[in-house]
Amino acid sequence: MLLVISYAAAQIGGTTTYNFLSLSPDARITALGGINVSILDHDLNTQLANPASLNRKMNGQTAFSTVVYPGGINFGNASYGKRFNKVPGTFGFGIQYMAYGKFTETDEAANVIGKFSAGEMNIYTGYGYQFGRLFSVGANVKFIYSNLAQYNSVGMAADLAATVNDTAHNITASIVARNIGGQFKAYNSTREPIPFDLQAGISVGFKGVPFRIHATFHHLTTWDIRYDNPADQQNDNLFTDTTATKAKKYTGDKLFRHVIIGVEFNIKQIVRLDVAYNHLRQQELKLATRRGVPGLSFGVGVRIRQFDFSYGFQPMAQGQTMNHLTLTIYTDGFVRKKSTPKG
Repeated sequence: MLLVISYAAAQIGGTTTYNFLSLSPDARITALGGINVSILDHDLNTQLANPASLNRKMNGQTAFSTVVYPGGINFGNASYGKRFNKVPGTFGFGIQYMAYGKFTETDEAANVIGKFSAGEMNIYTGYGYQFGRLFSVGANVKFIYSNLAQYNSVGMAADLAATVNDTAHNITASIVARNIGGQFKAYNSTREPIPFDLQAGISVGFKGVPFRIHATFHHLTTWDIRYDNPADQQNDNLFTDTTATKAKKYTGDKLFRHVIIGVEFNIKQIVRLDVAYNHLRQQELKLATRRGVPGLSFGVGVRIRQFDFSYGFQPMAQGQTMNHLTLTIYTDGFVRKKSTPKG
């Protein structure tokens, strides 16, 4: 359970609750580093990352995502996109869940006294509206319920987003304020903050070349999200300072922990190939005793008629891996309609 939340909270964690809200909502975003706000196409699964991405191409889509983490913990998301006659814009509805499973309960002497379960849920709705061909805005509203053994909590949150999509120069840029809100009912007498994150991103495509470069910037309201580990005396990081005669400032490391770089290859609008590097995840999940690159992630997507299948792969600590699966169904393709609402 702690391993799952470790990246979602990273070293920013420990002071917030509902950290499952920070996890990647689908396989494509997992493959692009776990956070991405600069995708603007037909993919309904981007709603939780950037509600301003909701657009007319998502009308009638149904999407399902699931992840099985080490230890059998399951995280998933189901969503539906809809446009309504005489109502401008596009709506998205969904439910996001985290099932931690069952645990053995013991007393202070390690005697087994029973079992308990834990889980969390986010029921959300979102709306996106495009101003002409260049600008779009969007918002999500989330109702959150959490049950951890005998402790329960209820909260609400919102996401606000704005996107600029310059199709003439093949550039998309977005800014998103995620998880604005808090607890209505705390687990105990003390209310805890939820994981607010101000994110920005830009993606650039190139004429005649079937790939797009994504740069995502996260936790923009907090400069130092580095864990100052006193046992870490080994300088094996490309971005850290190399001076050994004075205290290290780790300026480069602090900067690049906010950055995710990804590339998506799109082959004839049928096959997608994704690869990304997340420096924060690399630093938080690497082990001094084991070689590995947990900051890298990979993925593939295939579109066949009304079906889009995506797979995202992410290495984790101690040789574990995370496998994210997403199925999107374009249900409008099964029914011939007269027209799609405008706006």
